[in-house]
Amino acid sequence: MTHTGRMPRPVVRALIAAAVATGALVAVPQAAFASVPATDTRSGGVHIGALIAPRAVAATTAPRVAATTTRHASAARTSTAVSRSAKPSSSPAPAKAVAPTTGSDVSYPQCSSTPPSNQLFGVVGVNGGTARDFNPCLLPQFTWASKTAGSTPQGTASLYVNTANPGSQSSWWPASDADRPAIDTSAAGPRNALPAEPITYPGGAAPGCSPSVDPHGAACAYVYGYVRAEQAVEYAKETLGPAYSGGLRWWLDVETSNTWAGPTSANAASLAGAATYLGRVGVAADGVARIGVYSSTAQYRTITGGTGSAVPNLPDGERSPLVGLPEWGAGASSLKGAQSNCGVTPFTGGSITLTQFVSGAFDYDVSCRGY
Repeated sequence: MTHTGRMPRPVVRALIAAAVATGALVAVPQAAFASVPATDTRSGGVHIGALIAPRAVAATTAPRVAATTTRHASAARTSTAVSRSAKPSSSPAPAKAVAPTTGSDVSYPQCSSTPPSNQLFGVVGVNGGTARDFNPCLLPQFTWASKTAGSTPQGTASLYVNTANPGSQSSWWPASDADRPAIDTSAAGPRNALPAEPITYPGGAAPGCSPSVDPHGAACAYVYGYVRAEQAVEYAKETLGPAYSGGLRWWLDVETSNTWAGPTSANAASLAGAATYLGRVGVAADGVARIGVYSSTAQYRTITGGTGSAVPNLPDGERSPLVGLPEWGAGASSLKGAQSNCGVTPFTGGSITLTQFVSGAFDYDVSCRGY
């Protein structure tokens, strides 16, 4: 039987509810209401040398400048306007690629994390948090760094090493100018024997490290720093294979969180030993050894006893090879702060090449100038 009268109101309400539930009354395509993804500013940060347990995170991108927020806001306004229109619209145009603005540094704490994407350059830690330990993820992390944009004076990939002067606290301490530690096959590290010849100061003089004459003084500390840098380079050579180059940039990680037994003259000598070795093996085709120091002014002064030319000379009277090295400045908590730090007085007496800021699980770096 056909009913020509109006349907009862409860039935009308039920039909309307069903239509809404199935989307039958929605004229705008669902894509127009898709939410704009929020910017991932980084997960879980670690400044160089910090001991933080790694945790898996999704791929991240470099921190965006203010224009990124404006673009997202614009997208939200466009979505709102579409929702008010009675006419269906096409799907939103894909977002434009954002140009990279920073580099990033990674090491063993990020072994289980996906490194940041869209980077200008990458700096990779060779060690595993101390000068005697090594990063088991060096190869994949260096591969990641090698694929960065490379459009700054920093190139693509560079390396940094942990430094220390542990003195009597060390598991190995030199007893002569020719002493080397035994090879440890139980953990990541170099497998080939190091050279057996005696170590010398930059000018060629013998340090005279002896177990009976000031065994933990500047002479033996110099040998210690030199040998730990030797190990780091050998590990990089063995691990990276053909990707290793003698012209790689190297950085000394100088932080108070590492072990510094003192006095400051011995601490400075250990750093000088590492800088000397890296300077001897890290010479690029243009004849320049690209060695620099990562630290902050306060930490550097605490460890070495001075900044610039006030760093203690070597025991034979030579000026420390630390004086005038390029600087990688730590301490900023934002991109703006890192950019501002490009203009502060360098603690090495050289020039500020990089500055770092921490945001989330990764460290990001600003290229200030070339070496």
